[in-house]
Amino acid sequence: MTRWIALGCTAALACGHAAPSHAQTAAAATSAPAPAAKAAAHDNRMVLADNESFLMPLDDAKNVHPDYPQGLLARNLPPRTVCLMVGISEKGAVTVVHKAPASEYCATDAEPEFLAASETVAKTWKFDPALRCVFRNVEDKERANASCAGGKSVPQAVTLTYRIRFEQVNGQPKVHVIGG
Repeated sequence: MTRWIALGCTAALACGHAAPSHAQTAAAATSAPAPAAKAAAHDNRMVLADNESFLMPLDDAKNVHPDYPQGLLARNLPPRTVCLMVGISEKGAVTVVHKAPASEYCATDAEPEFLAASETVAKTWKFDPALRCVFRNVEDKERANASCAGGKSVPQAVTLTYRIRFEQVNGQPKVHVIGG
């Protein structure tokens, strides 16, 4: 069984605008919520009942990072960051990939080749799905300790934000994927 990383939230989940690492920390539900987990009307955030928890989707270890575009290497550019919104289905498949809106953590001025390389690779990624864990009561939820053990696992579609940083270090291209 694959390991899962829990958010530890009981009331609400932050939208996927955070830029965490492999142990993801934020997601926005995109599927119709069950009666116990209602989405806030203004921002599509999932609200969990006291007896529920949420486990982020776990990315497959075989997911690859984009390559630094060869045509840009000779330009010796300063580091560039591309931010992507990645939709993940209840089955863990990538359903949509698009450029994330500009924010303080994500400029939108990177060369189009960086965005194209990032989108192409992100469309190939695979995940174990996110899970909403429903327990009989709060005590069962607390005993589960970052798992759905003793509760019901309900797969959830989510949208995650990834920051992909392209840089050159000592003339060598480096690409870092941050997020999920």
